[in-house]
Amino acid sequence: MSTLLRTSMVSPFVSRLRTNYCPTDEEILEINALLVEPTLRLKGLDDEITKLQKAIDKLAEERSRVAVYIEAHKALLSPVRRLPLDIIQELFVACLPTHRNCVMSASEAPLLLGRICSSWRAILLSTPQLWSSMHVVEPLRSPDDPTSSSLEAKVARRLEITHTWLGRSGQCPLSISLQSASAPHSPSGSPAPLAPSIQFVETHLIRAALAAHSVHSSPFLIGGGFVAV
Repeated sequence: MSTLLRTSMVSPFVSRLRTNYCPTDEEILEINALLVEPTLRLKGLDDEITKLQKAIDKLAEERSRVAVYIEAHKALLSPVRRLPLDIIQELFVACLPTHRNCVMSASEAPLLLGRICSSWRAILLSTPQLWSSMHVVEPLRSPDDPTSSSLEAKVARRLEITHTWLGRSGQCPLSISLQSASAPHSPSGSPAPLAPSIQFVETHLIRAALAAHSVHSSPFLIGGGFVAV
C-alpha cells in the first residue's frame, strides 16, 4: 500500500463509522469521492492475490509430484522388504488371535494381511499355519426373506468359504470352532436337535477336516455345547 493511500485512509468520518448516523447529501458525495482510490486499490490487491494464488497452486502441484516421487523411492528402502520370508511368515502368525480361533472377517488376520499388497497376499496364501485356526458361525435366516432357499444359499456360501480356508491349511493340525444360535431345549431339559442348516454345515465341515487333516484336540463348539471329533 502506498504512503499516499495509507495517509488518505484516515477518514474524516471516523467518529461516524459503525454507528446509526445518517449522512447528509453533501457527506454522501464526500464519502463516494473518498472511496474511489481505496476501491481501485482493493481491486488491485484482489488481482495480485489471484495471480499469487495461481503461482502457489502451481507450486503445490509440483510439490505433490516431487513428494510422491520421493515417497515411492523411499518405500524401496523399507527394512521390511529385506526381511527373509520365514521371518515375515512368523510375524504374520503372530498377528493371529491367541484367545480364540480366527474368524472369517476381512478386518483381522489372516484375511486382513492379504489386503495390504500383492506380495503379502502371496505370502499369506502360501503359509498353511495362517489357515489352521477357524471359527465358523451358523448363517442366520434373514427376516426380510424367511424362505429356506435364502438360508440354504447362505449355508452353501459359508461352506464354500470354509472349504477354501481348509484347502489353504495344508497338513497343519486344525483348531476349528463351530457356533450356532442357542439350541432350544425339549420339555425333558435335553437339547433339542440342531437346525437342519447347522447339521448340514457340521456334516460337511467335519468330513472335510477328517478327510485331509489331523484335527487339533480342541473340540467343536456348537450352540453352547461341545461335540468331540
